[in-house]
Amino acid sequence: VLRQPVITLRWQDPSFTWHEATFSGLRARVIQHEYDHTQGKLFVDYLTPLKKALLKGKLQRIGKGQTDAEYPMRYPGLKRPVRA
Repeated sequence: VLRQPVITLRWQDPSFTWHEATFSGLRARVIQHEYDHTQGKLFVDYLTPLKKALLKGKLQRIGKGQTDAEYPMRYPGLKRPVRA
């Protein structure tokens, strides 16, 4: 997913005080990634139809828990994380 290398954010804290900061590199990428989640977007929403078709089987296997991950993962329908 292509992301802006540098971003500037402006926000209000719980006391309604305005803040502004500029972020670059990994921090900018992570902020944009998490913002996408607040807007209901996933990385697959950025893929071309061809790339989606190529990844469909792999994504279905991940969704069923048929994956090798070195960290706990949550799957739909399971109440606890699973370590592969």
